[in-house]
Amino acid sequence: MLRIVQKIILWIAGCAAALAMILCAMYSLGYFNAQEINDVENQPDAFGSFYTGRLVDNVMDGQGMIVYKNGDRFTGGFVNGEYHGAGLFEAAAGWSFEGLFLHGLPYGRGIFIDENGGIFEGHFEAGKIDGEGKFISSAGWVFDGIWEQGRQTGEGIFKYEDGSLYSGGFQDGAASGTGTYTDAAGWSYAGGFTQGLFDGEGVLTFANDENLNGTWAAGVLIEVDLGSVSISDE
Repeated sequence: MLRIVQKIILWIAGCAAALAMILCAMYSLGYFNAQEINDVENQPDAFGSFYTGRLVDNVMDGQGMIVYKNGDRFTGGFVNGEYHGAGLFEAAAGWSFEGLFLHGLPYGRGIFIDENGGIFEGHFEAGKIDGEGKFISSAGWVFDGIWEQGRQTGEGIFKYEDGSLYSGGFQDGAASGTGTYTDAAGWSYAGGFTQGLFDGEGVLTFANDENLNGTWAAGVLIEVDLGSVSISDE
């Protein structure tokens, strides 16, 4: 009986030693550090900003709102002092962004409204328009397609203020590659584009349905395929 009791005591001592080692390791990693959590209202900082919301160890963390000295305002989620998750940034200059944030920058789906009233709805990456999205400008033109680092790059559709339409490839904000331009006056061009100009082989269709096949260089017709010219009977 005495041996059994001794074994039990030794087993308990071993478990206690192992538990003590685990607790020491967790403490060294900060698991037991007490966090100071406060909800504040209009708390100023050294830069003239005012914050209302949750503070963890005196750092913005959780839901809150900060109003900057220049009038900019952010309302939404914070993690370790940075915008994070869903939020709304309203600039004193008149533009705004509502959507998701990551490490303080727009990331994922969101809606951007510029200072003139133009609206972009689509995808953002590290604070810049990137991926699929549609922009409706205050001037009346519309682009719906692929963006890269804030520029139209990839396939898309551009509608001009007068109703003219371009559908096709873009590079750095200009028509490039293969596409079709249909003018509001009734004529159209289908073929190659470079930097927004007709470039390469293409087909020009006039408003009366006559066609002309040719080759363009930087917007200038340099060669006509006479055998392809069709004239309407009307």
